Amino acid sequence: MFLLLIKNRIKRAIKSIILTKRTNLLVYFIVLSLFFIGIFLFFFKFFLFLKPIEIIGTIIADRIISYSFFTFLLLLFTSNGITSLSTLYHSRELDYLNSTPIEPFYIFSIKLIETIFYSSWATLIGGLPIIFAYLIAFSSFNPKITFIIFPLFAFILIPSGLGVSIVIILKKLNPNWTVKQLVIVLGSLSILFIYIYITSTPYSFNVPDTLSLEAINQFVQQLKVSNPYFPNEWLYKCSSALINNNLKEFTKNFVLLLSASTISISIAFLSSNLFYKVSWLKSLDVSQKTLIKSKLLVSKFPKILNILQKDIKAFLRSPIQWSQLLIIGTLLVIYTFSLRRTPLYVKDPFWLSIFALINTAFIGYITVTLSLRFVYPGVSLEGRTWWILRSSPLSPSLFLQSKGIFFLLVNILISQPVVILSNIALVKYTKIVVLSAILSIIFSIVSIYLSISLGTIFADFRETNPAKIASGAGGLLTAIINLFYIAISMALFTTPISIYIKNQLQGFLISIKRPLLISSLIFSFLTILIIVTPFKYAKKRIEELG
Repeated sequence: MFLLLIKNRIKRAIKSIILTKRTNLLVYFIVLSLFFIGIFLFFFKFFLFLKPIEIIGTIIADRIISYSFFTFLLLLFTSNGITSLSTLYHSRELDYLNSTPIEPFYIFSIKLIETIFYSSWATLIGGLPIIFAYLIAFSSFNPKITFIIFPLFAFILIPSGLGVSIVIILKKLNPNWTVKQLVIVLGSLSILFIYIYITSTPYSFNVPDTLSLEAINQFVQQLKVSNPYFPNEWLYKCSSALINNNLKEFTKNFVLLLSASTISISIAFLSSNLFYKVSWLKSLDVSQKTLIKSKLLVSKFPKILNILQKDIKAFLRSPIQWSQLLIIGTLLVIYTFSLRRTPLYVKDPFWLSIFALINTAFIGYITVTLSLRFVYPGVSLEGRTWWILRSSPLSPSLFLQSKGIFFLLVNILISQPVVILSNIALVKYTKIVVLSAILSIIFSIVSIYLSISLGTIFADFRETNPAKIASGAGGLLTAIINLFYIAISMALFTTPISIYIKNQLQGFLISIKRPLLISSLIFSFLTILIIVTPFKYAKKRIEELG
C-alpha cells in the first residue's frame, strides 16, 4: 500500500512536468543550473583565497562550513516542524486517506516524506555547492568527494525527525494549543539550541583584545576546538576527512550522523504510533482561537490602508508566516556582534571596505530570503477569498502594492540596523556606510516587487502551505533572479570603489565620478527593468485570473 501511495505521487509529479511547457522547463533548468554554478564559483574562489593563508586560512574555511550547516540545522528543525503542521494535521487529503483501509503507519510515512522534501530541498540546493566548493578547493577533484552526499542526507534527517516528533508530542499533550503557540515553542527551542551551542564551544567566539603573538596563537588553537555534540560538526569532519583521505575519520563521523538520523526518524515513528492518530482526531474538534482581538482600525482612510491592515492581521494570526522571522532575527543579531572585532585582525582599509560591501550583499541575500518566504506566497494564500478581493473596487496595481508595503517596512527595519551597525564596525569611510544603506533599501524594494509580481504570475490558489508555495518553480526563479541582481549590482560598485581606496592608500587622489556615474546608470536601468517588467505582467495576470 505504501508503494502504491509513492507510485501515485510519482505519477502526479510526472504529469505535472509533462503538462508544463517545454520552454518553461528549459528555462527552469538553465536558471537552476546557473544558480547552482554561481554559488559554487563564489565559494570556490573564496576558499581558494583562504587556502594559501598559513594556518588561519584552513581554520576559517572549516569554521565557515561548520557554522553554515549549524544555521541549516536550525532552519531545517523549524521548517520541518512548521511544515508538519500542514502535512500531518491540516492537509485536506488526510480526511480521505484516514477513511480508507490504509494503515496509519503508511499514511504517516508518506506524509513524513512530504514534510522532509518540502522542508529540505532548499538546503540541498544551497548546501551542496558550498560543500563541494570546499572539497574541491582544498583537494584535487576525485570521485571520492561525491561520498559527502550520504552524510549530508543523514544530516538532513536529524532535525527533520526531531521537528516532526516535537509537534506530534505537543499536539498530544494539549490539542487545544493554537498553531501560533506551537510555533513559539519551536522558535524558543531553536534559540535554546543556539545558546547551548555557543556556551558549549566558548573558545570559538573568544576573540582576544590584543594583537600579541601569544594571544593570536592562543586564539588560533581555540579556533581549532570543535563541538563534538552537534551534527554540523560531524558533517564538517566528514568533508575534512575526504580532503585528507582519512577513511577512518570519515567512517566514524558518518556512523555518528547515520546513528543520529536513525534515532531521530525512529522517534518520529514511535511518536506517530503512540500519539499521531489520536492527536489528529482531537485537532479536528479544536476551534483555533486567535490571540488577537481587535476591531477594525481603519474605517474612513484610503482603501490601501484597509488591505494593509488585513495583511498585517493575517500575518500576525499565521504562525507559519512569522515564526521563522524570530530565528532569522536572532541569527542576524549574533552575526552583527560577531563583526565588531574584525578590524583587530584585518587592518588593511582596502580589505575592510571590500568586506563591508560583501556584508551588504549578504544582507541583500537575507532580504531576498524574507521576501520569498513571506511575500511570494501572499497572492496564492488568498485562496477561496480571491473572488472577494477581485469584486472590490481595487485596481490590480493598487492591490499588488498593498501586498508589499507591510513587508517592505519589515525588510527595511531588519536590514538597515544590521547593515549600518555592522559596516560602521568594519570601516570608517562614511561614504561606504551610506552607499551600503542605500543599496540595502533598494535591494529590499526590488526583492519585494519581484516576489509579489512573480508570486502573482505563478499563483497557486489550491495550496495553503506557504513553504510549499515558495518551494515551487516560481519561487526558485524569484530567488535566482534576485541573487543575480544583487551579484551584478555589487560588481558594478565594487570596481570603482576598490580603485578609489587603493589609490587613496597609496597617496594618489583620483576622481571616480565618471566610473561611479556609469555604474549608477547601469544599476538604475537594471533596477527599473527588474521592477517594472514583472510588475507589468503581474497586473495582466490578475486580469486573467478574474
